[in-house]
Amino acid sequence: MTEYTYFGNRGSITVGGETIAVLKGIEVNVTFEHEELYGMDSILRQDVAKHTAAVEVKISAAKFDPAMGAGLGEVYGWVLKGDSTGTISTSITDTNTVATMAVVVSITGTGDSASTIMTIAGVYFESLPFPLPENDFTVFELNGKGTNVTFTHT
Repeated sequence: MTEYTYFGNRGSITVGGETIAVLKGIEVNVTFEHEELYGMDSILRQDVAKHTAAVEVKISAAKFDPAMGAGLGEVYGWVLKGDSTGTISTSITDTNTVATMAVVVSITGTGDSASTIMTIAGVYFESLPFPLPENDFTVFELNGKGTNVTFTHT
């Protein structure tokens, strides 16, 4: 029987060890490509194999630190630089290297302060949006892909 309930508003996220902003939502989707084997003597599938694993990450965040050296600005600086170590860059660095970082999501359940932690390794972000909608708060939508996901329960 299920012991805890989880509510989306009881979570936090860090990227590369930095709390990036006020979390408005996150979606993690582990995907694989599948190959099915069928034979000429049967209409039923005989076997299936998977390959090409990916961990898709979508982060919505608001209320951020505008300094490029903190939180969301630091993530943007790493992506511009192409490296998630050391100093950041405030403009695009002429390199084809890609900054990868860990995304850690903590979801707190009810009762006994139980938490489930998802750690997505090797995440790169495909773009750096900076929306400024009229009459609304700025909410960033970061989309990336990781190499692996690990679940722990505390």
